[in-house]
Amino acid sequence: MANAADKGDTLKVRMDAVTLSMMDTARAYLKLDKSKFIRESVREKAEAVIAEHQKTRFSAEDWTAFFGALDAPAAPTPRMTKAAQKFREIQG
Repeated sequence: MANAADKGDTLKVRMDAVTLSMMDTARAYLKLDKSKFIRESVREKAEAVIAEHQKTRFSAEDWTAFFGALDAPAAPTPRMTKAAQKFREIQG
């Protein structure tokens, strides 16, 4: 996922005066230069968006079924029992 970034890589951004003023005020509070403030802000937003989209979501019905299966798992099939026995033999 990490791309090697060249120090010379640039990002050109257009922004309105209000947003620019807000950014300048915020970065002054944090004592960050413009580049570092933008990098940190973009990274923070990207991490939040990625985390939100990588969450597993359940409907109420799916939630009940999933946790019901955890609370009361199905009995092992003969094939599962045989595989578990073979695994124990291999592990010693």
